[in-house]
Amino acid sequence: MVKLFEMKRKSKILFVQKITSQEYRVLLGRRVSNNESFWWIPGGSVEPGETDFEAGIRELDEELFLTAAYSSAIHAYELKNEVPPFIEYESAQAKNIIFMISMIQANDIPLPAIKDEFEELAWFNIDALPANMSKEFAYIQHQLGASVREL
Repeated sequence: MVKLFEMKRKSKILFVQKITSQEYRVLLGRRVSNNESFWWIPGGSVEPGETDFEAGIRELDEELFLTAAYSSAIHAYELKNEVPPFIEYESAQAKNIIFMISMIQANDIPLPAIKDEFEELAWFNIDALPANMSKEFAYIQHQLGASVREL
């Protein structure tokens, strides 16, 4: 039997702040690749033996220095043995999952320090995302706003 190529799996973690009942912000990182700058959600490939959520957490640890506020938000799901709300989609390169982590503290959360994968991090209103989002963003743009508002 011929095994067809298996798509890579990628896991990302999107931190969400509810500012008001109608206003939400999301944390994005800016990367530069081939002299092109784009914003995207921190994350990366799922390794053998990892769950999607474990991979997302590992990738965050590789990309960012998380403060207590971010770690606590993740740990709340781990303590309850729950998986956060998520969006799944397929791009040309991979099967992707984006976990949405709600930040309890809505204001004055310091940004995590970045390691070497991002140029900068910033909070963006879900209704005013930057124009230079990653090309993969087209796969989830229609789902993201509605999913964030369900948190």
